[in-house]
Amino acid sequence: MPMFDFERVVERRGTDSLKWDGMNERFGPVPGDALPMWVADMDFLSPPCVVKAIRERAEQGVFGYVQTPAATFGAVKDWMGSIHGWEVDPGWITSSTGVMPAVGVAIRAFTRHGDGVIIQPPVYPPFFRIIEDNDRAIIENPLLLEDGVFRMDFESLEVKLSDPRNRILLLCSPHNPVGRVWTKEELELVGRLCLDTGTLLLSDEIHADIVFKPFRHIPAASFDPSLAENIITCVSPSKTFNIPGLQTAYTIISNPELRDGFQASLRATAIGSHNNFGLVAGDAAYREGAPWRDSMLEYIMGNRDFALSFFKKEMPWVAVSPPEGTYLLWLDFNECRETEEAVNKRLINKGKVVLDPGSWFGKEWSGWQRLNLACPRSIMIDGLERIKTAFSDLVI
Repeated sequence: MPMFDFERVVERRGTDSLKWDGMNERFGPVPGDALPMWVADMDFLSPPCVVKAIRERAEQGVFGYVQTPAATFGAVKDWMGSIHGWEVDPGWITSSTGVMPAVGVAIRAFTRHGDGVIIQPPVYPPFFRIIEDNDRAIIENPLLLEDGVFRMDFESLEVKLSDPRNRILLLCSPHNPVGRVWTKEELELVGRLCLDTGTLLLSDEIHADIVFKPFRHIPAASFDPSLAENIITCVSPSKTFNIPGLQTAYTIISNPELRDGFQASLRATAIGSHNNFGLVAGDAAYREGAPWRDSMLEYIMGNRDFALSFFKKEMPWVAVSPPEGTYLLWLDFNECRETEEAVNKRLINKGKVVLDPGSWFGKEWSGWQRLNLACPRSIMIDGLERIKTAFSDLVI
């Protein structure tokens, strides 16, 4: 009997789940039995230690204002040390309600209206929105696809970093949606280029704990103190332990000047404090959740391998970039030679399955779709068969 049950199908319809109940709002009318495989949250129960901590907190019965205790920063420190080999001073850590709120705080703190923020499409859609909503300029440094592997375009990146109007590089590490886990050499080059050009490196490492062997996540600020002085790292237990709705995240900033500037901007937005349940959930996850995380990784790796085999056998015309980390697959449907709108209609109306359209991750990526693998295998197999059905009439 497995220690944790990842096969259990949890009913999420009717729970105000964005993933399950928000499809009509985002995609227009969808069939009532459509299967959502889009939003990047899991369809697994959260770890028992997290559920227990929340239940015990609820039974206390008072939900007043809370502060983040020093012990919680200690739990973050211990997790970074044991999982990633990064020795963090608890004094470097600041709490926030999420990674994207922290990114917005940093953008407001360290750039002015009209300044450029560099991103590397295809990339997490809120990156585009948060830059635009703060009246900053989106500067795209698209990834290169070479022999089936996505890589950074360092030649182009160096040119963009050299422009003094571009003040921040927003790095996605591991990368969503392509699933790359950047190597130490890649991170060192990025960090050096940013330091040499006076560009702040803002590293979103929310998927740091979801990496498949033999790959290993290396925090961008972990291996060279001189580079770390120019890095703000955003982390969270939310993706790892399926608690994104509890709004729990942390920034790690070793440079006191950067940290003071970030905290001043955070205070100005009044979004720094956790809620009661997010606080205890994150603490329990980091202190007691490692066995669950290890089992989850093994299970999702099995889902990944099954899906890769499925596409190779059943839909070989769909090019798949095998992820080194995250629980996402980045699928290339360009070979069917249909518009994104036509592909979406096939998936939703014929296949009754909902994925994330590639154009959300950058306008040049409209031929791609993102698939979420973090679900019981029975659901994943159902979803794959639905994708196959959506294109069953095509001869490619």
